[in-house]
Amino acid sequence: MGNTITELTQAYKAIIDCLPDIALVVDGEGHVVDVNQAWHVAGIVPHPVLGKPFTQIFPSAAFQDGIDTQGQGEREFEWNGRSYAVTYRQIPLHDPMSFTLILLRDISKIKILENTSNELFDAFKFSHDGIMICDGNGVANKYNESYCRLMGVSAEEMLGLPLPELIKREYISESATLIALQTQKTATTMPKVKSGKKVMITSKPVFDENNNIVRIVANVRDITELLTIKDQMEQAKELSERYYSEIIHLRSEYLNVDGFITESSKMQAVVSTALKAAVTDTVVLLTGESGSGKEVLARIIHNNSEFKAGPFVKITCSAIPETLLESELFGYEKGAFTSAGKEGKIGLFEIASGGTLFLDEIGELPLIMQTKLLGVLQDMKFTRLGGTKEIELKARIIAATNRELEEMVRNRQFRNDLFYRINVIGLKVPPLVERKNDIFPLVNHFLRKFNEKYKFSNTISPQVINAFLNYDWPGNVRELENLIKRLIILAPNERITMDMLSDAFLEKSGMSCTKAAQRVGLNDILENVERRLFQDYVKKGYSSYKMAKQLSINQSTVIRKMKRLGINVSSMPKCIDNA
Repeated sequence: MGNTITELTQAYKAIIDCLPDIALVVDGEGHVVDVNQAWHVAGIVPHPVLGKPFTQIFPSAAFQDGIDTQGQGEREFEWNGRSYAVTYRQIPLHDPMSFTLILLRDISKIKILENTSNELFDAFKFSHDGIMICDGNGVANKYNESYCRLMGVSAEEMLGLPLPELIKREYISESATLIALQTQKTATTMPKVKSGKKVMITSKPVFDENNNIVRIVANVRDITELLTIKDQMEQAKELSERYYSEIIHLRSEYLNVDGFITESSKMQAVVSTALKAAVTDTVVLLTGESGSGKEVLARIIHNNSEFKAGPFVKITCSAIPETLLESELFGYEKGAFTSAGKEGKIGLFEIASGGTLFLDEIGELPLIMQTKLLGVLQDMKFTRLGGTKEIELKARIIAATNRELEEMVRNRQFRNDLFYRINVIGLKVPPLVERKNDIFPLVNHFLRKFNEKYKFSNTISPQVINAFLNYDWPGNVRELENLIKRLIILAPNERITMDMLSDAFLEKSGMSCTKAAQRVGLNDILENVERRLFQDYVKKGYSSYKMAKQLSINQSTVIRKMKRLGINVSSMPKCIDNA
């Protein structure tokens, strides 16, 4: 008998040690008489527990009150920051002794998963965006209230419907989820929905370990307000640009020079000095790259000087052949040379009398003419070719060059005494690359100028402005003006866009065709939304009045947007009342 009890005891001990849950054996008086191996592994109570009352080991009233060592039951309780499921059962024996087996299972992770699941369910249920989940066959099985609200379809109508059926019943015009099923890639669409709202739907497939689609999650976002805000922002931007153009125009008139546009502190400093020089009769030398605006600055000086009532005579020194240069500048008497006219001819110096003489590209003057010009500037007198009478020079002198005259002086290509004579006040016009904040107002000015000239109403995309800002403009303002003129003439649908810029220009501006195509932001998405929306209305035969009423915008805005988006409006119904 003793051996049998020993064997049973060992078997019992082996059994409870194999249990994954923590096990305690409590006698009829509530003392712990045994624990299994899981107790020691868990390390709940590090000190010895055998022989101690279980109420001392578990002082929690919630635990003690729920355990009846004389019966059996199940319950849960929190202890030491963890959650436990407790099962206890009395072990009846024939002799007076009785025992209770208590099993504790740590369910903390299960509780965390339950809480997480509840949080995810709340996020799904109360999300402002619509969410729909369908199986791998395209059948909707889960969707939240927002989805039904945005789609304009009740939960009863949606339940168990395959996606093609949604399209067939005209709940939705096209399905991003079907596209995602077919392409096995994330898909985005802007379909028409039963509710009439403007929505953007993005569907993302979920794959199993064998790369099969097990479900697709669709997100529906209401972009009705976003489109309205975009339209309002465009109108505000157009109004702002128009006001800005008016300010630039008024500033130009105030300075009494047509085409003077600048916001650059560098250029404004140059103009400030030019205006100070304008009130004197001092010779001014303008230097700077070709096309940077030297002639514009010369006209500023002329128009703000005491010579403004007289002519502004421009002489391009490189454009007149050397053999004719002297006669063109000083004029000639009759019979001065073989081919001289019978009546003689007055020169450009006389024509400029009472005004301003602008010697452009003075660095191209031959040395012999430099000597003669120096004599004129020293005495402010000259003599016609073949004549003897001295004529007083009564004109303001402004010279300009894109060459480095000081270097030319060192190389004996330009007379140093002439250089000092014309460089009384020297002004260097900065190139456009050094005053890029002038680009936007200049673009605005040239748009207005050529739109008025050719009776157009062209606009320019922000991406093109960005490319302009990244370009170095080796031809300066002249290059910018000519480019704007060409783009306005060639622009389809009166909209200047990135695809009109050459590959060479984009490359030099650091925006290759690939990079430009990749820069698709919210504006591009919304523009595509608008284009598809208007195209659908045109197909249905809507008039611009009906479109405006449907979209809650002005009829003129509809027409303007359609032109900007490249949609032909000539075939639309002409009715403007209740079309």
